[in-house]
Amino acid sequence: MDDSTRKTGVAGHIAPLAFLIMLLASAPATGDSLTVAEHARSFVHPKLRWPKDATFVGAGVAMIAGSRLMDVSVRPVPPEGFDPAVLSWSLDRDQVGKLSPQAADASDIASAASVAYPMVIALVSQPSGERFTGTLRRSVIYLESFLLATGTSSLIKNSVDRPRPYTYVPENQRQDPNYDVTKDEAFQSMPSSHASSSFCGAAFAMTDNLLTRPHASWPERVGVAFTGGFLAGMTSVLRVSAGKHFPSDVLAGGAIGMASGITVPLAHHYVTPVGKRGPSPSRGAWTQAVGGLLAGVGGGILAAQAFD
Repeated sequence: MDDSTRKTGVAGHIAPLAFLIMLLASAPATGDSLTVAEHARSFVHPKLRWPKDATFVGAGVAMIAGSRLMDVSVRPVPPEGFDPAVLSWSLDRDQVGKLSPQAADASDIASAASVAYPMVIALVSQPSGERFTGTLRRSVIYLESFLLATGTSSLIKNSVDRPRPYTYVPENQRQDPNYDVTKDEAFQSMPSSHASSSFCGAAFAMTDNLLTRPHASWPERVGVAFTGGFLAGMTSVLRVSAGKHFPSDVLAGGAIGMASGITVPLAHHYVTPVGKRGPSPSRGAWTQAVGGLLAGVGGGILAAQAFD
């Protein structure tokens, strides 16, 4: 990737954020906490603060920019492919040989759905008069989560230079353009960016729903978390079935995405237009949501087996 492309990519992340933050005014100062009954009748949104939000965005953009300035170590791959015996984990060695362009295409679709999912949930869950501004506020927080997850994954990916699974496959089995071992991409396996972005979306949707609607019924909590987990689990397994990543790659990417998708919204106050804090989700609510997420991941893994 040349310098002009790198600069354009970073600018593409900064421009929408600058527009959103200028468009959205910060909420009033935080007051007393609301009861659950009051919260049910009140529109609650994440409170935006310039210093905090600029720090999150700046950190994410800096990591993305820094990763794009790093050189990827591309090594010559022998016709017979690299020796799988050098792989430390048997879990990874067992996946060598899987090459499915169809799974690669399907993983892109599932990943795109995972990334869009939190904003779809935010849009449909807002009161009718607040759908636009409420979703915009959440999009700022979600962008922060996404940039941090993407930046972390990119930095690790471009510094580790791990060969992808298809570099361990004989040349006569990787004729598809998806498996070109001469490109930088062939040595950017760890961690999986698809997994980090999809799990970021799943974790953010779950956490934002809990913070915004702690009064919601348990089927709603479980359903929101389950759907996000299903998309993330399917995306991750499809990346392995495609021969693009090892299981350890998607595990690492998933952990990065989960951490970012949960911690960033928790670092913000969720308040009403008059500045009152919404109640924190109960331990039971968290248990139900996390259980739904894990069940969804399991369902996504099973659904993705069709491409094996």
